[in-house]
Amino acid sequence: MKIPLSLVFQLMILYGLIAPTVSLADDNPSDNQKRDQYLSFALENAGNADRGEALFQHATKTACANCHAIHGIEKSGPNLDGIADKYPRAELIRHIIDPNLFIQPGYETATVLTESGEVVTGRIRLSTRLEVRLLLADGKLRSIKRANIASFKSTNRSMMPDNLIDTISPQEFADLVAYLDTLHASELNALVDQGREIQIHPSPMPVAVTPLHEADLNFRDPVWVTEIPGHSGQLVVLEHQQGLAQRLDMTTSPPTKHLFLDLSQEITFSPNQGLMCLAFHPKYSSNGKYYVKYEVQRADGSIWTTINERIASADRLGDSGTPSRLLLEQFQPAFNHNGGCLAFGPDNYLYIAFGDGGPQKDPPGYSQNPAVFHGSMLRIDVDRQQSGLAYAIPSDNPFAASAPNGHSSTSASKPTNLARKPRAETWAYGFREPWRFSFDQQTGELWLGDVGQVKFEEVCLVRRGENHGWNVFEGFSEFSNQYRRSDATYTSPILAYPRALGVSVTGGYVYRGNPQSPWYGCYIFGDYESRKIWALRMQDNQVQEIVEIANIAQHIASFGTDAQGNILIVGYEGTIWKLDL
Repeated sequence: MKIPLSLVFQLMILYGLIAPTVSLADDNPSDNQKRDQYLSFALENAGNADRGEALFQHATKTACANCHAIHGIEKSGPNLDGIADKYPRAELIRHIIDPNLFIQPGYETATVLTESGEVVTGRIRLSTRLEVRLLLADGKLRSIKRANIASFKSTNRSMMPDNLIDTISPQEFADLVAYLDTLHASELNALVDQGREIQIHPSPMPVAVTPLHEADLNFRDPVWVTEIPGHSGQLVVLEHQQGLAQRLDMTTSPPTKHLFLDLSQEITFSPNQGLMCLAFHPKYSSNGKYYVKYEVQRADGSIWTTINERIASADRLGDSGTPSRLLLEQFQPAFNHNGGCLAFGPDNYLYIAFGDGGPQKDPPGYSQNPAVFHGSMLRIDVDRQQSGLAYAIPSDNPFAASAPNGHSSTSASKPTNLARKPRAETWAYGFREPWRFSFDQQTGELWLGDVGQVKFEEVCLVRRGENHGWNVFEGFSEFSNQYRRSDATYTSPILAYPRALGVSVTGGYVYRGNPQSPWYGCYIFGDYESRKIWALRMQDNQVQEIVEIANIAQHIASFGTDAQGNILIVGYEGTIWKLDL
């Protein structure tokens, strides 16, 4: 009799072969008391950085240096250059005590169960349709053929041990924190205009950020907010790990929550996958069409990102229940860098962003291969169909004429070599993880936030046919020559900011609300982890200034707008905010 995989994984957890995906807050009270003790001691005692460095390097007592380098060649964990800038001291302490508070995408623990019953855990270094390579905790690489994999899962667990405080004293813990608190980033200033340094300064009058609802109405892992066209005050909020779209009715006092769409039975979830984005058709009020982006798992266990068309109810305040119409899909080799946005442009075409497919550093070079959807911005016509497609290719797409047979197949199933011709759907490429893009309502310019790898986060202006450089470049700096081509032209970002300011950019919107506002025409964006919000001002195609205008208490998952041009903020811990510009 074949044992169900769900039962196999329960048995593996029971026997300690893999860790359950629970928060440390669920542990017993004595464990929590000990963590509180170490937290308080480290906050009240400065510690000795020299002793902490020796402890960091100790091969058995902490084994920190076995997994982390400060800079240079990366080990199984991320480099720690700039860790002191990334977190305030109290938060840094909490992250050491509970390493699962925030795991940088690509550094989660992946678990493979082979057909022979072997369990292999590690960090994904390469994942294709043929094999998976895991970097194990001891630094060794393990390659496993896909044909030999019974199950492949990503968990919201860090490879860093969560029992560090069981091996050291409170004083030693304070010393370790003191050492990490000295690791400031080598780059402190942002770069613009082909590498010109610019300082990001705080606004003398920070902008107010106001929650739109009470805490008892909080959402679960929200990642997107947008207003329903033609229905002022009716917002749709996507719950990432629930697969639900909720309607937040701002016309009632207090605001109320109603279900708009339930896709929980269709979507597959992992720490970085789920319900990603929603875009209403430009003629939504009359045709009721809207589009959603999410991941699904096929019977063979493979994960695909799908773009689907759905139909709203007659009153346009919910979904009609009609099954989704699949527009296109993309196989996802790893569990991250799937990209997370789709939006209609001023030309009424649907734009779709895909990440490089992961894991880290884009080892297959997908972003430099416009023959695949990975690392690309697509542009399609959802109002027409052409042979073999659920949509049509706009004739002015940059590669429409040169693509095989003038179009591509609906399923982007198997990335091949870099010699293939570009896909007809491709509008631009060379992105790593394009997390949120938008169009300036006045100029039509396409703004995009692209999450960085090691040193820089990027803000890009995206135009027809451009190659934005990843993984040949990160920001304005050379990253790798592996997929560099002598005949390629690489487009630089308009801004690259260092890890001292944040580690995961969240793209936003050009503010076009009140023309009398001092922030009118500025690009408003932020950083998921540092939770800073900035305003970027352009003049004559050059960056004039970047101002830090606000900081919120939750991770910035997304920005949104309403019909009045107000900018909204999605806090991943559950709150939707309004930025008072």
